[in-house]
Amino acid sequence: MWRRGTQFYWVGAEVSSARGGRRAHPPKGVHTPKKINKNEMKLAMNSAFAATADKKYILQRYSSLKAVSEAPWVLESLPAKTKDIISSLKKIFGSTFDLVLKHKEVRAGRGKSRGRKYKSNAGLLLVTGKNEKFNLTGIDVRAVDNVRISDLYPLGRITLYTQKALHEIENPEKPGAKK
Repeated sequence: MWRRGTQFYWVGAEVSSARGGRRAHPPKGVHTPKKINKNEMKLAMNSAFAATADKKYILQRYSSLKAVSEAPWVLESLPAKTKDIISSLKKIFGSTFDLVLKHKEVRAGRGKSRGRKYKSNAGLLLVTGKNEKFNLTGIDVRAVDNVRISDLYPLGRITLYTQKALHEIENPEKPGAKK
């Protein structure tokens, strides 16, 4: 590209159909998430928490499940060792234990080369109290105040609550209240 006075020689860099030109439909930037009203968000969170205890929603979400004996699932307290919690999860969930741990597999077909290489399940969501700490690969662990809508939707995710978490859900602390 050069210019001598009024004489121009431009490569068509500004036209999408020209050689060396800009892309016709480039990828757009990440947009800011849509704002949701506080009452609407509270309603969505309450219905999502309620759906984790509803057998109908759980059966709709997991097509491999034929029946759910009980829901919601509650632990009195978190065991100290990982092998203890895995053995208790096997006792609680029984034959549905394969849905509890998150697993990832390579997709069959052309989707591998089109940005959809892996297929994975959601796994178990373990909701803990504010002061309870636990970490385990294959399980999503969230404190009650850190649970997001994306953790619970689509409705009916298999969720395990601790006793402390249920108490905090029933009796939320008011912000700014004196202790």
